[in-house]
Amino acid sequence: MMSESNADGMMNPEPEREVVELEKLRKSVEELTRQVARLEERRKPDSLGWDDIAQEIVGAITFALPFIFTGEVWDVAKDISVERSLAIFLMTIGLAYLFLTKAQLGNLKREEIFHVPKRLITVALISYAVSAVLIYLFGIDYIAHFDAVQYFNATVIISTFAVIGAIAVDMVR
Repeated sequence: MMSESNADGMMNPEPEREVVELEKLRKSVEELTRQVARLEERRKPDSLGWDDIAQEIVGAITFALPFIFTGEVWDVAKDISVERSLAIFLMTIGLAYLFLTKAQLGNLKREEIFHVPKRLITVALISYAVSAVLIYLFGIDYIAHFDAVQYFNATVIISTFAVIGAIAVDMVR
């Protein structure tokens, strides 16, 4: 004859609940493992790639376009000397260098060519090329009656904003 306490033990579904709970726990651990792997992937420094080049182009165009159509920029480009344009160029490159190497705003991999950060080279080339092409493409050089020096000045002035835009959009991940 079974005792009443023994019958209660046989009717109790505790082992089945434990199996279900263990399965839930196993699935939770697997999900946490996947999430940790994704977080570790995000922590890796971003190497310069085609996606970054595309972001730099988009940033340069986006930030340069409003200034291309501004008459005040045209007037400044006509009035400043080449020396001042070169000073603006150096200031812009210096600012870009500080953003890319010292500010640590993004998780960027440090890659260099001849001790110059690759991103600085790509940002500068893209920004100055975008500015010069947009000035030509929209006929601003013709409308504002730029000579070669004034065209150079306008490119340098507009590129100041294009560089900032290229860096800002490139740092977004």
